[in-house]
Amino acid sequence: MNKRIFFFLLFISVLVVFSLAGLDAKEPPFLKLAEAVFDVPSPTGYEESMVEFIQGILPSEGQTMRDNLGSLYWKRAKRDSRVAVCTPMDEVGYFVSGINPQGYLRIDKAVYGSALIDSYHLGHPVKIWAEKGPIEGVLALPSLHILSSEVRKTFQERPSLELAYVDIGVNSAEGAREKGAAFMDAVTPWREVTRLAGGKIAGHSLGLKLCISLVLAAAQKLPAQRVSPNPVFVWMAQTKLSLRRSRPPSALGAFRASEELDARGVIIVDVFSCDAQDSAGITIGNGPVLVYAKDKGTGLVNKIQEWAGDKKLPLQAAPNHRSSVLLPFLSDREEVVGLFLPVKFSQTPSEVVDTRDAEALDSLLSMLLKEGGL
Repeated sequence: MNKRIFFFLLFISVLVVFSLAGLDAKEPPFLKLAEAVFDVPSPTGYEESMVEFIQGILPSEGQTMRDNLGSLYWKRAKRDSRVAVCTPMDEVGYFVSGINPQGYLRIDKAVYGSALIDSYHLGHPVKIWAEKGPIEGVLALPSLHILSSEVRKTFQERPSLELAYVDIGVNSAEGAREKGAAFMDAVTPWREVTRLAGGKIAGHSLGLKLCISLVLAAAQKLPAQRVSPNPVFVWMAQTKLSLRRSRPPSALGAFRASEELDARGVIIVDVFSCDAQDSAGITIGNGPVLVYAKDKGTGLVNKIQEWAGDKKLPLQAAPNHRSSVLLPFLSDREEVVGLFLPVKFSQTPSEVVDTRDAEALDSLLSMLLKEGGL
């Protein structure tokens, strides 16, 4: 384990002690796990810290593997797996692209996205995940009143990172380096979970972190003696990047995982973006979203719907929903379904999730792995 990972895990262990202290003891175990996962940085290309964290939680007797993109594969026994449970683990984030003579950091992002997303974080705290340990800073702009009218007008029309700086409180490039900042360090927005009324919670990349936690909790609960169907659990890296020339877009990390897996059936756990109510009628609070292709096998779809009905679990459906993470698995497998977590205000610092949806998804995953279906 390198020095960067050691200090990171030490920092997270302290965070977990304090963050879990205020949780209601009645909350489901996966929510307590999610509280810890929420603090782990995992921007695209910087998933190693998340992998280290997940490996520290998984039962030690399992079989692990990594692919060339950094995705993590784990199963209880060595024998073949008939089913795979996969989820993305990379969040929207940034990296240090330079340090100017005054000690301000410049940042950029590995994954293309709307400048509007960047503007959400301007004027707010960020963390730089340096080798010596996390550095706190603020993503700030030069005061608009001292900019030229032309530059000010351009920025107001199109917010951009080109004018933004991360201030970490030093006065020189040498001071920034002494504090530990370095070129290509990962940078993430400040994290804080906001608890809303009615069992709803909000935070940056909260939906993604809950999906990671739900799959991790499912792997933890799998009995040691259970070897059939011996599911393989996959936390996929670099899913925010698209496979070149893929139309419609396919997530690179999902495509790589689909090539690696031999499982005949795949369950994808991911985020379903919606607002108060989208065109398909999907809303938060009405249960997880069952995503599937109508022209593929429906045996597993029918069983999930049947179980949800028997257990009175809320479930929504979005057949033929276009998902860049689900798409790569559809080409050569008969049984592929998505159990997606509905998220309001996705890709903003204020992602809102209803914990009842996450609890229903947790129950469905448990039934799938205990009772089979593939």
